Amino acid sequence: LWFGGMSGITYLKHGEIVVLAKHWNVRVTDFYLHSKPVRKGMLSGRKPIIDTAVFKATDFYLSHKDNSFSIEFATTQLDSPERVTYLYAMNNTPWFQLPKGINRVSFSSLAPGTYHFRIKAKDSLLESEAAEVTIHIAHAWWGTWWAWTIYVIIILAIAGTIFVQRRHHSRIQREMERHIQAEQLNEAKLQFFIDVSHEIRTPLSLIVSPLQKLMAGDADSARQKTYRLIYRNLERLLQLMNQLLDIRKIDKGQLSLVYRQTDMVAFIADLCDTFREQAEKQHISFTFHHDGIKTLPLWIDPARFDKVILNILSNAFKFTSDGGHIDVWLATGEDAGTPGLLQQYAEITIADDGVGISPEETGHIFERFYQVQRTRNISHQGTGIGLHLTHSLVELHHGTIRVADNPDGCPGCRFIVRVPLGDAHLRGERVEAAQPPAAPPAETAPAAAAMTEPVEEKEEKVRAKTKYRVLVAEDDEELRRYICRELSADYHTLACGNGKEALELIFSKAPDAVVSDIVMPGMDGFTLCQKLKQNVNLNHLPVILLTARTKEEDKIEGLETGADAYITKPFNMEILKNTVRNLIRGREQLRNTFSGKQAQDDKLKKIDVPSSDEKLMERIMRVINANMSNPNLTVDMITREVGISRVHLNRKLKELTNQTTRDFIRNIRLKQAAELLTKKRYTISEVADLTGFTDSNNFSTAFKELYGTPPTLYMKQHQDRPSAD
Repeated sequence: LWFGGMSGITYLKHGEIVVLAKHWNVRVTDFYLHSKPVRKGMLSGRKPIIDTAVFKATDFYLSHKDNSFSIEFATTQLDSPERVTYLYAMNNTPWFQLPKGINRVSFSSLAPGTYHFRIKAKDSLLESEAAEVTIHIAHAWWGTWWAWTIYVIIILAIAGTIFVQRRHHSRIQREMERHIQAEQLNEAKLQFFIDVSHEIRTPLSLIVSPLQKLMAGDADSARQKTYRLIYRNLERLLQLMNQLLDIRKIDKGQLSLVYRQTDMVAFIADLCDTFREQAEKQHISFTFHHDGIKTLPLWIDPARFDKVILNILSNAFKFTSDGGHIDVWLATGEDAGTPGLLQQYAEITIADDGVGISPEETGHIFERFYQVQRTRNISHQGTGIGLHLTHSLVELHHGTIRVADNPDGCPGCRFIVRVPLGDAHLRGERVEAAQPPAAPPAETAPAAAAMTEPVEEKEEKVRAKTKYRVLVAEDDEELRRYICRELSADYHTLACGNGKEALELIFSKAPDAVVSDIVMPGMDGFTLCQKLKQNVNLNHLPVILLTARTKEEDKIEGLETGADAYITKPFNMEILKNTVRNLIRGREQLRNTFSGKQAQDDKLKKIDVPSSDEKLMERIMRVINANMSNPNLTVDMITREVGISRVHLNRKLKELTNQTTRDFIRNIRLKQAAELLTKKRYTISEVADLTGFTDSNNFSTAFKELYGTPPTLYMKQHQDRPSAD
């Protein structure tokens, strides 16, 4: 652009015109709350808004009530203010431009929270940097985080309470339904048993009378044993039916007691005498304690109260192992704090050191048909009505009965019966004058007779027709003796009461067949069968499981353990005899086949052409024999030396020996160790080293597992045996 003038020509050239830059600075100059300027120390709610001058403050703190305010701002340069416009933004909103000359902005009714207010100045050419202040508007106390936490807790508590109440109500309803169903089921069971008992009593009577006639007129000792066995078990049936009938009478209120003054010392002593022979048989220490009491008159119904003592003593003898202790105490006591009739009482305590009763089951022990969990898998499984009847009879005598653990942490438990002294509580009851002791009534005679029947019967030795031996493992003594007696005509029989004893007898006596019950103390039949089938020296023995467990899953489990036959009780003796005969005959035929006796292979001149399997076994045995004392002999070493894969080696050994490679190596070493032990030239530790065992304890454990006896005893047993054996 060119301009003429008095002093010459003036021109303006684009690119040569330089604009002098001007830097604007903006800041908040004032803060108004309800049209009042805010100053240092001014409060909003109970807290100060700022702690410095407004133009220096970066944070403003307001209560939820002070949510309307104004902010005033300006530049620090005072020249040309008419050129400046202001832009502001709240939080992340876009910039909003104020009209020229306006340097104040107002906000009202903001929600609680944190706001970031930004402001900047702008003219036609320049824009300042943004200045920022933060406004904190507090929540009302009912909107704070801790208030919401309380709300959530209250809501959850209400919801939880409603849920628990509904669940509790539902559980109570289910328990009531189960209780009603259980009562109905028990009633149905009991009614069924009562009906059956009434029906059975007639045929039982027709059996007992002819049986007694046979016992009196037949002098044959063998048949007398069978008669006594039948008679004892008939009495057990009669005793069970009498108990069922008594329970039914009690439920219907038809059992009325006739009280008589009875000397409890003589009464209990007579009942204890019925168990003396059984205590001697089981080597149980059985003592009746009545220190300082020579006579104790007590009003009871002798025909009913004896069942209380007999039932408790019977349970004590069932669940006390041989060599245990059973004690009966008779004492008197006073308890003024006890309301009712038992302020003066006679106390009968029967304690044993048997299996005991867990604390959670003591509250159910007197329920009808209830059986203690830990005793359901042993041979003395009952019906669950004996203690229920005992509890009912004690209550009819106005007494109490409870069960407790033995003191001082001793094993077993004790039953404590308390009956009131005197006859003041018998008003309105049937009372008879004292009479001399009489014989037990007809109802209880079977129980006493069963107790007094001789436990030991003198067995007549029968010469077996064969050389074979059969082991019978059965914890019920009468059934065990009966099976042995029936099998003794054909076989030599061995008898034991549990699986642990059976395993020891098998190792020492080497029977030709095993007949085993499943449910036995110590070691059950399943475990015994499993141990036999897993032992390379014993897995050829036929095992017959003889049990009352008739469910299909039990049969499947028994056969899966390797049992050769599964016979359920009650069983036909001829079936058992034929099963034993067939299994022994089958094993003998297999033995003849593999030994070549059937075709007289030992006399046949054979063409010796080793098969590929024999060559493989020779190479395997060559490696094992060469490394017999090498503890580092492994499956991988054999595979490298023989030249086959690990999978192929395991498969071949399983086919040829029915053993895994590790078990095959271990058993070869143990057989070599047994041979060295019979020579009696080396110590146990030396034999272990020679056969590749680094630890003598591991060697002894493995040796006992295979041969059933520790190395020391094995060496002693073979002192006189030639090493060629």
